[in-house]
Amino acid sequence: MSTTFRVTRSLWPGFLWGLLGLLSAVPVAGNDLPDDALSGISPWSLTGSVSVAAGYRDNVLLSYTGEDGSPLLRGELEVMALRLPVGEWDGYVFFSAVEHRFLSASETDHERTVLVATQARWQPAAPWQVTFATRGYHHDQVFDVSVTEAELRTAPLKMEGFVAGPTVRWLAGPFWVEAAGNYRRDSYHDGVDGYNEGEAAARLGCTWAKQSEFSLGGVRRWRDHDDRPQFTLGGRPISGSHLRFVQTEGNAKASWTPAGGRWSFGVVALWEENRDNGTGYFDFDRGEANATATWRGERLEVRLSATAARYRFPRQLEGAGLDPEVRRKDELRGTLEATWKLNERWALFGVWEGERTRSNDPRSQFSVQTAYLGLRWEWDNLAQTIPE
Repeated sequence: MSTTFRVTRSLWPGFLWGLLGLLSAVPVAGNDLPDDALSGISPWSLTGSVSVAAGYRDNVLLSYTGEDGSPLLRGELEVMALRLPVGEWDGYVFFSAVEHRFLSASETDHERTVLVATQARWQPAAPWQVTFATRGYHHDQVFDVSVTEAELRTAPLKMEGFVAGPTVRWLAGPFWVEAAGNYRRDSYHDGVDGYNEGEAAARLGCTWAKQSEFSLGGVRRWRDHDDRPQFTLGGRPISGSHLRFVQTEGNAKASWTPAGGRWSFGVVALWEENRDNGTGYFDFDRGEANATATWRGERLEVRLSATAARYRFPRQLEGAGLDPEVRRKDELRGTLEATWKLNERWALFGVWEGERTRSNDPRSQFSVQTAYLGLRWEWDNLAQTIPE
């Protein structure tokens, strides 16, 4: 099963990922800090946050017929143990749990996401970096399953999965080349078919100035479903068959932080082809573009993100008569996040998220908006860990 699902994220984890990238610029093989400056200082730092919020979602079930809106309460816990790049090793362990409680929805009263991510990076010599990362997740929420499903719908589902794999990067001045491989396993509850997936990726990039980078990449994925059969072009299962997918992706990514450091920008563009091993009923082509802009002031931080995607299904036809159309699906998603720091520990935040899906098959279209306001408490012992 291939799904499109929404995971709500705060600004705070993004800060931590950026912080790890910034610290990674410190030479890890033979650092410049004197030995007496590091004496007695642990290379590990613990940071975290707890937040509560209240808001409203206008279409909890992602329905294309009757929208079911509900007030909501939201809670989030995030913890990160970060190992600073002292010596040849650095890395992190990250945990996140998000719970939404819907106060008046008719068919579901909650949405839950739990994530555990780890990364260990080794740099034995200056040109080389070797990273091994893992990510485990649990989702209990409404999914949009209208991309690679014969029955076009949205549905409340529970699933668990994990991704694990190494990345090797070679650096030459501002340029770098990396190769990566991943194994993924997704399992669903209530008899929904799961799958195994392997991925191989290569990327070429250039880094300049502070947190500014451009890269080009290619990805190949192989997905093997547990028990799911192939389908005829008419949308019927083929008895005794076994469904597999091959996905090929090309992408370009750019990030830019102008001098002064108040603004940062990011752009991602990709093209993906999905091909099944049967009649091609589940074949699709996807183009997607994403842009983000972040402004950071002394106490206020604002982030805007927008994504547009188009799917085209060359073997699935819509409409009657002699000239039916191929099925198409367009997605528009946007997020606006703002955080106001009250002091070193406390912050107010507000989030708006919107998604709109349109298709020439009405069963795979919907729109949903979510907005909430909340209060966050943070702790951070990083300042006590890094020597002055």
